[in-house]
Amino acid sequence: MLEGVTLMNLGQTTIEARDASKEEDRLLVTRFLGGDELAFTELVNKYRRQVYAVAWRFTHNHEEADDLTQETFVKAYNNLKTFRGESGFKTWLLRITTNLSINLKKSGRVSKDSGETPDEGTAGDTSAPLDNLIEGEKHKQLYRAIQRLPPKQKETLLLKTFKDMTCEEVAGVMRCSVGTVKANVFNAMKRLREIMNPGAAL
Repeated sequence: MLEGVTLMNLGQTTIEARDASKEEDRLLVTRFLGGDELAFTELVNKYRRQVYAVAWRFTHNHEEADDLTQETFVKAYNNLKTFRGESGFKTWLLRITTNLSINLKKSGRVSKDSGETPDEGTAGDTSAPLDNLIEGEKHKQLYRAIQRLPPKQKETLLLKTFKDMTCEEVAGVMRCSVGTVKANVFNAMKRLREIMNPGAAL
């Protein structure tokens, strides 16, 4: 019983934190629209890592993800006056990132996969080089398999596996229902298993 209460409290705390973050965003947007340029800088500092992470998931290339991050904030700066607040600022911002990333992928201008992950800036950790190599290879295989998914399944999975996004937020970014998000994730995972383990279903 105590465990159930603890989980309930944790869920409530998470909801309250999200609500507080949305309110903070709303106030920052209001300040910016009122002429406070520093408010936008605070929004950039708050969401830069998340925007980069989403862009990297689509491109798998540091330079492209970095460029997309900058392009996202430039576009957000120029269009913030059109933000109506129907969705949260974070959802609106990541929708921009997602659309820019998809357009870049469709253009065929994405450079070769850098082979890094967003958190890999330090190559000096050689405590378990073989394990790291194996894990890196598995990660690349998974990424290549994800690229073979139908577009909507791929986009949904890339967003949903981003740890800070709920199904509701993914639905907001993709402009679809929560049920569609869940169905896309389910079908994407099923398809991934078939791609990576072709003999398993036999």
